[in-house]
Amino acid sequence: MVSDRRQLHHQNYFQRCLGILVGVATLSQPHVWAQSLVLPEPKQIYDLATPQELSIPPQQLGDILPNSVSETVKNEQDLTAAPVLSAVVTRELPGLWQMRVPIDQVGSIYATYEIKGMNGQANGFSNNTRSDRSVRVSVEPLPIVEISRDESTNTALIQGGIRLHFDLSTARVAGGYGGVIKVTVNKRE
Repeated sequence: MVSDRRQLHHQNYFQRCLGILVGVATLSQPHVWAQSLVLPEPKQIYDLATPQELSIPPQQLGDILPNSVSETVKNEQDLTAAPVLSAVVTRELPGLWQMRVPIDQVGSIYATYEIKGMNGQANGFSNNTRSDRSVRVSVEPLPIVEISRDESTNTALIQGGIRLHFDLSTARVAGGYGGVIKVTVNKRE
């Protein structure tokens, strides 16, 4: 009896995990790869160029499953064991913003980033159809890099970006998730 309950519990757990996996893998977002952002080059000093709307690529099956998709089953416990899924999926957006600054200030510029779901909740993206559901998203700033210099105006074009870490263990509903990334660029004194 206890063995049957345990097996039923494992089957239910497996079905829930599989349901979330299928839902996340088939997000209805367009297939846009954010690594190749095309921003209009800022002409004025301290002009910040960022995309007003950005589609982050949907999770792929390989992002969620471990390195090998096939495994060997040795016994009944292996067959009913819960699947091993990656809890965190990472997306890198290296060219999220650009700014033109005086050359002597290139090393003193830094950026801060704030994430909010469409429902206003901080540090996460909210579900597109159920705003009461969200997934935690953490932001890791990437180094600010100098793209080019214009000696005639004594300015440099710099760009910055982020690495987003989506904590899928907090996702309770399948579907698309969205939010807002606020970029603030400052100068160290």
